[in-house]
Amino acid sequence: MNNLGYYNGKIGLIEEMSIPMTDRAFYFGDGVYEAVLCRNNIPYLLSLHIDRLYTNCQTLNIHIPMDKKSMAKLICSLVKRVDSYEKFIYFHVSRGSALRSHIYEITDGNLCIMITPFTVGNLSERVNTVTYNDIRYQMCNIKTLNLLPSVLAAQYAKENNCDEAIFVRDGMITEGSHCNVSILKENLLITHPADCYILPGVARAKLIKYALEEGITVCERRYKKEEMMEADEVLITSTGKIIRAVGAVDGVAVGGKSKSIFSRLCERMYSDYIASTGG
Repeated sequence: MNNLGYYNGKIGLIEEMSIPMTDRAFYFGDGVYEAVLCRNNIPYLLSLHIDRLYTNCQTLNIHIPMDKKSMAKLICSLVKRVDSYEKFIYFHVSRGSALRSHIYEITDGNLCIMITPFTVGNLSERVNTVTYNDIRYQMCNIKTLNLLPSVLAAQYAKENNCDEAIFVRDGMITEGSHCNVSILKENLLITHPADCYILPGVARAKLIKYALEEGITVCERRYKKEEMMEADEVLITSTGKIIRAVGAVDGVAVGGKSKSIFSRLCERMYSDYIASTGG
């Protein structure tokens, strides 16, 4: 198959699939999602993403109609149907189906999965970014389907010929429209604390792990845009990009002062991806 769509047991090409209008994802965005890279038919860090999905669903009182092991088995079987060596897996669970009402009953959630061909690309290519006012609510640590602020920010970045938008809240950097943002200053990695204003990314956790192993001090604290502009390197981490260095923010060149440290971190994270998906 060129791609694959799955909805509560039904399988087909994504463009030929349909979802009932009663699905609460349709009118409330009432659900939680995850995204995973896949190479050699091996989903990368799948268990960590599934753990986060189940934790988020539990927080929001959404019932997933299967256990973690069954979901992992299902995803691993579905990836084999898509004709590509490298793939992107998106999956979400909505609260369930009912006529539109803000009040909900506890029912089985609906599981939706989409698998498409994907290429990670060149991790050494620097990305251009633009800052954007962080207008999101205070549940950014939950990976919900409510992504309108991120959609607007991503569109703003595109219209300004940039690859990513970086959110600024009260003068402080939080994260990107689909990434975490960290900065390097000398031998110090600074990243926003894992509170309600950012999603605690799986790739972010890997960056912290490898930074510590490389002898880099890690500090989880808030930092201002001015501090980011003066950093030795500005780094973004996400499922799709793994890790990239930022080349410009709002049209002003940044980073490029700790290329050796970035190269080491980039090599560690990419090597983990390759090794974990069959070498």
